[in-house]
Amino acid sequence: MSRPYQEVRPSQFVTTFGPGSILETGSGPVVLKSMNALFNAIDRQPQDFEIVDERLSRLELDGARITRVPTNAELERSSDTPIYPTDGFPVWSLCTQHRPHQVLYEMVNGCPECPPMSSQQRREKAGREAIRFVLACESGHLDDVYWHGLVHQGGGCSTKHYLWHGGGRALRLVHIECPRCHATANFGQAYAKSWRCSGRIVEHGGRPDRDAVQCTQRARIVQRGAANLRLSLLQSALTIMDMPTRLHDVLSNRSLMGALGALYRRGLLDQVEFMAEAERAGLSPDVIEYLKQTPWTEISKAIDQLLGAGSTASSSLRGDELDRLRQAATRGVPAVPHPHPGSPPLFEVRQGDVRHVQGPGGCHTLRVAPVSRLRMVMVQTGYQRLDPQRAQRMSTAFDWNGATWYPGIELFGEGIFIDFGDELPVLGGSRASQWSRRHLNDPDGNTSLHPVHVWWHTLSHRLLRALSLDSGYSSAAIRERVYLSLENGRVVGSGLLLYTVQPGGDGTLGGLVALVSRFENVLSYALRDVDSCSNDPLCQEGPAVGAEGAACYSCLLASETSCEHRNQGLDRLLLAENLP
Repeated sequence: MSRPYQEVRPSQFVTTFGPGSILETGSGPVVLKSMNALFNAIDRQPQDFEIVDERLSRLELDGARITRVPTNAELERSSDTPIYPTDGFPVWSLCTQHRPHQVLYEMVNGCPECPPMSSQQRREKAGREAIRFVLACESGHLDDVYWHGLVHQGGGCSTKHYLWHGGGRALRLVHIECPRCHATANFGQAYAKSWRCSGRIVEHGGRPDRDAVQCTQRARIVQRGAANLRLSLLQSALTIMDMPTRLHDVLSNRSLMGALGALYRRGLLDQVEFMAEAERAGLSPDVIEYLKQTPWTEISKAIDQLLGAGSTASSSLRGDELDRLRQAATRGVPAVPHPHPGSPPLFEVRQGDVRHVQGPGGCHTLRVAPVSRLRMVMVQTGYQRLDPQRAQRMSTAFDWNGATWYPGIELFGEGIFIDFGDELPVLGGSRASQWSRRHLNDPDGNTSLHPVHVWWHTLSHRLLRALSLDSGYSSAAIRERVYLSLENGRVVGSGLLLYTVQPGGDGTLGGLVALVSRFENVLSYALRDVDSCSNDPLCQEGPAVGAEGAACYSCLLASETSCEHRNQGLDRLLLAENLP
């Protein structure tokens, strides 16, 4: 998307924006419509841009499929041609060209105190002057502020615009007046109140009937640029498979895998049937030749992994990843170099580069495994508005020809996996006991409140800062993935993956894995002065563990792009009492 529309990269669409988000463009703010509107507009199918990840689809998306946002180049359109459908939002604007008041008006009507102008000029002017306030509720609905009801308290006259008096340093100084009946309202008081929600899902277009039964949540007036107006909900998965990238790309053909799945489940799949299905799927001659030259044992193993038979016993996505990462740190992946030059693996851990590092506390030895290649699929499953603790989840899924789809992005990069090897963590001290009680008393059984998870999560944030000094990446570019596996309340596995990814098949340049050889220095710097903070005693004594542990921006909190738990479940005093 290009000027006068805002340019949005496919990765930004998934991580930051998405359906229902407001974008600021050169011609005014717009809201992104649902993704089915995109494919209708470009006259293409979601499967043309499908990202295949069977584990993620099966374990977390209830079998839904994943598609990405195409770029202008892929559609053979110029970079200044908008491709994603949008609607102007909000539709009320504030004209500041008049004195002693300003004029609040609807875009379709135009400012009544300005000279006449063409419809195009009127739209451009209204977009530039769009009001910065909207109405939102925790059920995920979004709409224009109901200015008529705000001024007239439910009654009112037939005015089409209002006079905006005051402004400056406080909203309580703003008064909105009806020019016809001279009713007034204090905007500061209106901003502090709750309002009836219209139930509008803005990305679906239109506005529901205000007289019909709508949302029972109370809505609030918020600024359209507020960070909590739309919080993306992401689900991601690592592709931890011992197969070359090209073979994975070939087997990701949906029609081929659909045919193979039926034969596989009945135990009828062999090399002859596989090649027959590959030809029926319409694969190109060079791909067919590549498959003929690839040993059947390698193809069969890849199909096992993609269809799930070769996965570990874990039934969860995180548990499966932890099992595979621990196996990779033990044996290496791939175990032997691939015979086809120029076909690198999707996931690679060189077993000879795995380090065992003694912590400064002398209690545990950390196993540090460099993940020199990894592939991650990230999916935006929905979003929330206002309060992430109470807000309802709004889905970004859309239906297309009977299938459910989610927007996603494919990323490549590198990382460092850290665990205790065959050891199990043993935590002691008062902070561990407090977190254990909170975890046991949590009605949802939230794993992130378990003391072992809090320990790894806290160590992760300290390492993020230390790694950013020498890796060439900022701390905001390094992400975390904390693992904890429980059976009957007992810890059976845990670990931490710190990684950086970006779009494109080449991934990153190795600045992260290069630090494994001197990880002792990284760990020493990360744990230095962990028992103190420049904000003590406020940081140490302020929050109780019943709310959160000892953590603040000076000692622990990280960027939202790095922390997958929104800086919840951190306690540096727990780490200080249990130094590795």
